[in-house]
Amino acid sequence: MSELLLALSVAAAAHKGQIRKGSGEPYINHLIEVSHLLSEHVDAIDVEVLQAAVLHDILEDTSVSREELLLQFGSKVLAYVEALTDDKTLPLSQRRDQQLSHITGESKAVKLIKLADLCSNVSSIPPSWSETKTADYLDWTHQVASMCFDANEDLANKFMSRYDASLLAAQARFGNAQSGGEI
Repeated sequence: MSELLLALSVAAAAHKGQIRKGSGEPYINHLIEVSHLLSEHVDAIDVEVLQAAVLHDILEDTSVSREELLLQFGSKVLAYVEALTDDKTLPLSQRRDQQLSHITGESKAVKLIKLADLCSNVSSIPPSWSETKTADYLDWTHQVASMCFDANEDLANKFMSRYDASLLAAQARFGNAQSGGEI
């Protein structure tokens, strides 16, 4: 348990001041939710997977280096985090394409973290997003998540429940539940 608390402490310090786009909550809440989803839906999950879940955005969104992560958490956690890290120098469409092409070859642990991350994110779509951006995001999220469903059926069902709720909310928001619009 102390290993997970260390990861939470490092993540909280590194992400200090960051907020979630959709809810305005402190970003650490998202990281806690991702690890909570894993502990709730995956039996006998390794502490390294929970640590990586808490740290999954640290390399792309903070100044923490790979070397620091390796020293504090070891090569296994670093490998999981690196597998989940986007190259922010690339355009969004290219990053999304990379995620789609790489996720199928990833380990079960990486797929579990990605699925829990998407489960959290799909419930927090920013209300300022346009219909097109929302529809594109929901489509891409479903594609990536479905490639991770083999990692855990319970977590896959949780994702689908949240995805369906977000899809219905978007349809109601954009007034096209029956009109055949984008969503």
